[in-house]
Amino acid sequence: MTMNLSGRHRLRGRQPEIAALRTHVAALSRGTGTKVLIQGGPGIGKTRILTETRRMAEATGLRVMHGGGDPEGRTIPFGALLGALHSGPDPIFPAAVLKAAPATSAKRYWLLQELHEHVERAALTAPLVIAIDDLQWCDEGTLLALRTLPQRLSMHPIVWITAVRTGPLTPDVRATISALSLPGGHLLTLAPLPGEAVAAMTGDLLAATPDPGVLHLARQAEGHPLLLTELINGVLDEGAVAVTEGVARLTRRRLPLRFHASIQHRLEQVSPMAKKAAQIASVLGRTVSIDQLAELTGESAVTLLEPLEELLSADLLTESDGTLVFSHNLIHEAVQATLPATLRKALRRQAVDLRLDHGIPVARIAADLVETAEPGDETAIALLRRAARDLASTAPSAAVEMSRRAIELSALDPLRQAGFIAEALPLFSQTGHLGEALALAETALRRPLPIEVEAGIRLGLTLVANQRSFREAVEQSRAGVALPGLPPRIRAQLMAMLVFNLALLDAEEIAEAESLLPAALAAADQAADQASRATLLSVGSMIAGNRLDIHRALDLADQAVAASRDVRYTDVLWMPGVWKAALLSMLGRVEEALAETDDGVRKARHHGQAKLLRLWGTVRCRVYLDAGRLGDARAEAEAVMAMSDELGPGNFDDVTARYVLGRVGLHTGDPRELARGREFADAVMRAETGQMRRAGAWLAAQAAADDGDHTRAMELTAEAARSYYRPTSSLSYPSDPADEPVLVRMALRAGDRARATLVTEFAETRHRDNPDIPIYTATALHARALVDGDAGLLVRAVEVYQDIPRPLALAGALEDTGTIPHLDAALRLYEQSEAEYDAARVRDRLKGMGERRSRAVSGRPTEGWDSLTASELQIVRLVADGATNKQVADRLFLSPHTVSTHLWHAFAKLGIGSRVELTRLVLEHDSATMRGPAGRT
Repeated sequence: MTMNLSGRHRLRGRQPEIAALRTHVAALSRGTGTKVLIQGGPGIGKTRILTETRRMAEATGLRVMHGGGDPEGRTIPFGALLGALHSGPDPIFPAAVLKAAPATSAKRYWLLQELHEHVERAALTAPLVIAIDDLQWCDEGTLLALRTLPQRLSMHPIVWITAVRTGPLTPDVRATISALSLPGGHLLTLAPLPGEAVAAMTGDLLAATPDPGVLHLARQAEGHPLLLTELINGVLDEGAVAVTEGVARLTRRRLPLRFHASIQHRLEQVSPMAKKAAQIASVLGRTVSIDQLAELTGESAVTLLEPLEELLSADLLTESDGTLVFSHNLIHEAVQATLPATLRKALRRQAVDLRLDHGIPVARIAADLVETAEPGDETAIALLRRAARDLASTAPSAAVEMSRRAIELSALDPLRQAGFIAEALPLFSQTGHLGEALALAETALRRPLPIEVEAGIRLGLTLVANQRSFREAVEQSRAGVALPGLPPRIRAQLMAMLVFNLALLDAEEIAEAESLLPAALAAADQAADQASRATLLSVGSMIAGNRLDIHRALDLADQAVAASRDVRYTDVLWMPGVWKAALLSMLGRVEEALAETDDGVRKARHHGQAKLLRLWGTVRCRVYLDAGRLGDARAEAEAVMAMSDELGPGNFDDVTARYVLGRVGLHTGDPRELARGREFADAVMRAETGQMRRAGAWLAAQAAADDGDHTRAMELTAEAARSYYRPTSSLSYPSDPADEPVLVRMALRAGDRARATLVTEFAETRHRDNPDIPIYTATALHARALVDGDAGLLVRAVEVYQDIPRPLALAGALEDTGTIPHLDAALRLYEQSEAEYDAARVRDRLKGMGERRSRAVSGRPTEGWDSLTASELQIVRLVADGATNKQVADRLFLSPHTVSTHLWHAFAKLGIGSRVELTRLVLEHDSATMRGPAGRT
């Protein structure tokens, strides 16, 4: 067969590449995995290299799974990877498992977790090679998996080998190549074959020694294996070469045939019926369905047998696993190119209808619909909209393409087109096509529209804007609410989003939100819309908190959570439980807050709501920060960030996670975390207003204070602590009360006593209004003690802090006393929280007092077994017992990403790189522990 090069000649000229791959395969046998990306032009030999590597791995007894991308299969979620994992006699991911999975598991995020679980299980049993060819034609799900799974499973014995064609590539493919090429990955770029390899390959193809004339002709292929093969096959087919006494000589000289011309030449050598069958088969895809081919040609399957045999003999088709396929993607493309464009388009459209009649899912043939449908084709429009809905959760970029084409095809009916635009807005926004979404909406809004259509567009724009700018969301929802005669439910939702986004801005907007709240609640009740009601009750709770009416804030938060229980997860506008957990943490009730987040994570996993899982991770990382569990806060925040590629950007989630990482960096002194925190603060202050801008300003202020730039720190606190300048209105978003002593300390260091006094008076007012809330008592005492220099008040503050699970706040108060016993206590708390920057500061202070303290003498070291946090230790032991990441996540109510980030930190502390090493280390540690203290490492 011409295209199956391995069947015609030995692999020539690729010794360095094969040697590198042999090294990786040998390392895998010893338990070490890696990533290898092979790139090169079409037909340069990438598939052949993959084939040789598979044979090499199988010869050593390794388990090998292989598959590849297909131009016709790019809308099949995870199709290429699932094909690979289903290959061979012992599939990793059997088709039956996928069919038996609940509906939510088929969504992209959850299916990715299932894939992670099954690949991990396989790798725990034996080393694994996963080879994926034609990356440029892989579906979005497979590309996403290849961007994430090799990194998340890098501690397992897996070699990931992928091959990609050079040339113009989609952004998803480029991102995947970048991820595979990151540190730890290996890139093999296939160059043209050298002269010696060309001569050897020519001899293999001719089964003779080529003379100088043949070699001169062979050099015209410029070292390209595919073109060389076609060239030699061409001269053989035309009788232009003779072999005498083992030497091949040209009998006539001609220029080398171009590849497509060679394919055309081969088509001309078969019967008219076979040529027709090949051309029509090419519009059906690379895989040939004989039944469908028979219907398109109007011939019976029996009649087609002989023409198909001709195509097999001509090496245009080949048989694979009982089906007929074009021998190579390039052959498929070349045969299709022999059809006139208009005929090709008509046949493809006919093939679409035929495959639909055969029960092929519309998502699998949507790409052909995009290219063949004509404006006004109602059937095509309906099918494209259906495909967009089907693909939205698994292949969102493909869904955007389907939706975009449906909108284009409906241009003859502007009103229907506007409705399609409203339907598509969230999808366009979630996939990073925000500019296009806004342009489409503006186009639709230029013409008069039915109220319900315009309202739908306004609500869609509100939800889109809510992901990037609260102020833009206010503008869109305000325009929607102003429309006359709104349907009750959409009016309730627009009003709820208007009030919600106003409440997240500045004092004037929050006051407006408060004034609109009663009417918005009435609209929600009239529409019986619990999603709107739950959102509005949350806003009421936020406003009550700003008014310092904390008990009412807690009561309204409970009501909001109760109202949300009757709301389907798909209809949620905002999660009241997220606000309740944040409020509880702010009040120092971190254990209750963590219980709330655990419940939220459990429900999000049960309902298959990945975005809500990320949202709960967002609030949990902030609760961990409040609880002084810096390692857990960092791991959870990094997990939130890691989910962005799989779920798309989330403004609130990303900002909160970056803020937490910045705050962690301030306590740990980690240069990378500090740099990320500063970048976040600068970016969010340029782009945002309201709550998020103040978060960035507060982080930047603390960073400036740590740098000794007290003037700049005070400038930034004017934005970060706006409420302290209007203590009677209290209309800005409530800060963490534990931040107030920090701000007082910063102001005093800057010589700004007036500002320190304002903050203190605010803390005292809040304490008087809520005398039964311990953290308000502690922070008021702490702030006043700092302003007045009252050591007795500081001791009282320390006593109150002792009963509040906010160790970093307590450590700050202990440090402020300046006494040696209290400094020692602060040092222990900082070390237990991994706040190394703070701990170093206290050690320096003790040293200045003549008291030397060794690093982590009573706390946790920074490396080795004893450096592991409680969470890391718990996860490490479960993993060493053979649990997969998913099993650990299920058991501990975490996301798999959180488990992965904890493991990464644990591996770094232990100085290991694989689960094999981890298991050995755990066994050694436990064995040493059983022998007694003398045997411990």
